[in-house]
Amino acid sequence: MILLLALVMACQVESSRAADSQTGFEHQQSASWFAGLSEETKASVLWLGDVEEGTLYDWNFDDFQHAGGGVFNTGGDQVIARVTDAIAHSGRYAVETGISRAIRSRNGDRAVRLMRWTNTAWDNGGEYFPLDTYFSVWMNFPNGYNPNKYDPWDPGDGGWWNVFQFKSDDETGESQPIWVLNIDHNDATNEMYFYLYSKHNLPRSYGQTRTVAIPVGQWVHIEAHYVQSSDARGSITIWQDGQRILSVEDVITKLAEPIHWGIGNYTDHIAGGVVEGSATIFFDDAAVSTLRLYP
Repeated sequence: MILLLALVMACQVESSRAADSQTGFEHQQSASWFAGLSEETKASVLWLGDVEEGTLYDWNFDDFQHAGGGVFNTGGDQVIARVTDAIAHSGRYAVETGISRAIRSRNGDRAVRLMRWTNTAWDNGGEYFPLDTYFSVWMNFPNGYNPNKYDPWDPGDGGWWNVFQFKSDDETGESQPIWVLNIDHNDATNEMYFYLYSKHNLPRSYGQTRTVAIPVGQWVHIEAHYVQSSDARGSITIWQDGQRILSVEDVITKLAEPIHWGIGNYTDHIAGGVVEGSATIFFDDAAVSTLRLYP
């Protein structure tokens, strides 16, 4: 009898694991942050990346041929993207992204990009996200970093650090960053803050009217309401911990194809870390939804 009961329980566990392996979403629903959402809000979530599998499966869907997303690194062994249990916003795991030797542009780009453009893998019935959608993630910056470039070694861009972006394929099929959420540094206050940048719109840079500093060593929630349009009817609203910090309307937000959304750690120069040229960002509980998730 005891042996029979043990066999039944083992089968139930394997059945549960099999369900989890189909999309990863069933297992993710046990994460504490997601579990704390209202039922209506839970139902609005199209994709969840809480990495509670202990891997980057949420982004890669590595048991499918056409994942509809992925992790794309630039910089060889000088960049990392991995799951860690040393820190988490909720649940047990978070994503650690790290770059090194990003110094004064002389070593080229260092980039971690975690991208998604469908709710699940293409060959698992995946679809592009709706044209009117919310994208959000929790971030943690262990240090106050400074991407600014100064004379005489500024190549003319002043410095940039991309941590949240939207890309779209153009008419030739080439993926282009159409809007990015960058981080700037206020030298007077020694604080970081977010701003929007687009090379496909004028003006190209959009700053905050009242600058809200990014906390260091704390989890901060960034949420974007993104309305896609290729004829200057699009709009973007960005909230930081529920406070609206950026809003642009009547702008181009899509090229020839629907957008790809991504988070990451991407620049060619950074200071402020333990070693110049290095920076770490932790990410957790990324989500795409049809309703706002914060609070």
